[in-house]
Amino acid sequence: MKKLALLSLLLGFFLQVNAQLFDVWKRQKSKVPPIVGGVRPDLISLLTKVTNEIQTNNGISYKVYYNTNAAAQYRKGILVLGSGNDANSPTVGRLDGAAENALCQKAADNGYVAAIVQYTKGAGVSDWNGSAAQMGRDFDKCIVALATKFGISKTKSVVGGFSYTSFMLLTDTAFNTTLAYTQGLLAACGSTDEYKASSFKIPVYSIVCAGGYEGNLAGQELYNKIIEKNSSSNVKAKSEGVTDASCTTHCGGNWTDKLYNKMNAWLL
Repeated sequence: MKKLALLSLLLGFFLQVNAQLFDVWKRQKSKVPPIVGGVRPDLISLLTKVTNEIQTNNGISYKVYYNTNAAAQYRKGILVLGSGNDANSPTVGRLDGAAENALCQKAADNGYVAAIVQYTKGAGVSDWNGSAAQMGRDFDKCIVALATKFGISKTKSVVGGFSYTSFMLLTDTAFNTTLAYTQGLLAACGSTDEYKASSFKIPVYSIVCAGGYEGNLAGQELYNKIIEKNSSSNVKAKSEGVTDASCTTHCGGNWTDKLYNKMNAWLL
């Protein structure tokens, strides 16, 4: 009798614990999102994340933003930007500029691979055209490195930058064909002259604050000159100029969305 009572007690205890464990399992199971398309929604954020890191490939260093998911929807194209600098005494390109990083982040958030290139220290004003050509070569190295690493055609690329980089790339695309395979140049707060405007090999999006700080041709004036003087129908059709009346200082506008939208239009 004592053994039977003990067994009955143990069985009752086991059934009670088992019922409690089953109840916990049911509650936990109800919290797990259903599997859709083979992937739980709560795991998508772990599989699809934008990250950034400094890399060195193809003889050039750069800070690259990209999605850790290698699906085609996150490899839509390449954006390479360059920082401002002192034209009289330039250093290597900086990787910490707020405007450049903000634009790269937005591009990567929307499926692009975007980088800020640490371009070579150039001569600046003492050899303007030579420095511009070197800038173009550095951008080309970066694009090729990214195209190889992320499996994207280098022709699916856009270049750009702020201030010094814009000035240099506006010169390079007028005189050289190094970046002629790209889809356009985002030239923020930079200017150029009539001859170069007539010679651009790729479309240009020029944006500056009102006030004429950059001198020469920039913004809407540069676009007008492209339409008047450039012989390329592609350059004319896809270029744009904006003189932003909301700001009056050098690189004083918040242009992340405007620059992203133009890049995206070029790469669609």
